[in-house]
Formats: sequence, C-alpha cells, structure tokens
Amino acid sequence: MGRSMAISLAKGWRQALLCGLVALCGCSRSARSGEEFIPPVEQARATLETALQSWREQRLAGDAIPGTSPAIVMSDTIRKPGQRLERYEILGEAPGDAPRCYAVRLILANPREELTARYVVIGIDPLWVIRHEDYEMLEHWDHAMMLKNKEKQAAAKN
Repeated sequence: MGRSMAISLAKGWRQALLCGLVALCGCSRSARSGEEFIPPVEQARATLETALQSWREQRLAGDAIPGTSPAIVMSDTIRKPGQRLERYEILGEAPGDAPRCYAVRLILANPREELTARYVVIGIDPLWVIRHEDYEMLEHWDHAMMLKNKEKQAAAKN
C-alpha cells in the first residue's frame, strides 16, 4: 500500500471516528444532555495547550496524545502530512459553532506557514481537540469523501 493511500485510509478512519463521536453526543437515547460533553473552560484550555505542546514536541501517536488522562485526541485533517509546529500562541476564546472554541496563532515548518486557526474542545474521555473546519464538516455532514465523489462524478461526465 502506498503512502498516499495509507494517509487517505487514516483520514477516512479519523472521519468515521469523529462521526461516531458526534452520533454519541447528539443522538444518545439516554438521559445524558449535550452539556456534559462540554468541558469546563479551564479544562478545555489546558487540553488545547497539551495537544498543541504534544504536536510541537512531535509526540502525537497518530491523533492520540500518549500518557494523557483523560485521553486526548487531536483531529486536524487540514494539517499537511509531516508539517511541524514550531510555535503557537493561544489567543483566547473565539466565535464558532461550539461552546469551547479557541483561536490559535500557529507558526509551522515543512512547509513554512504562519496562520490563525480555530480549535474546538469537546468530550469527556476522550477529550477531542478538533480543527474548527473539521468540526463544521461533521456538523453539516459535508465530508471530504463526499466532495471527492462529487468531483469524480463531475469529471466522469466531461
């Protein structure tokens, strides 16, 4: 299996896992409310800090952050494979489609890039740190796989 196919499969599994999380959070038949999946402000910010520091130190094991309790998982499908985080600054809470959304200034290497991104922190165990764009795709069910299929269908018609 080629590297690009392995990356595509990993992204597919990641999206399927995130879909499962959204389904569990939003479609549970138990008496649990969605509110309990929103971590307190202090915990959300500390979780984001841990995730970004792990990325900077290149300690991410796939999307999981080893040695965290509760477990922390980071999903950022927009990040380019092999792109390293040199520095970051959490700018504070930001508007978004989730209660715990933070703006972060990222200084990246390989390739060099400086940008401001938003991350959503949700969950209980695991806690998820999700790039806002990924969170929006899940929320609106606009999966990249569906977009690629539409592109393939359009190309086939031409």
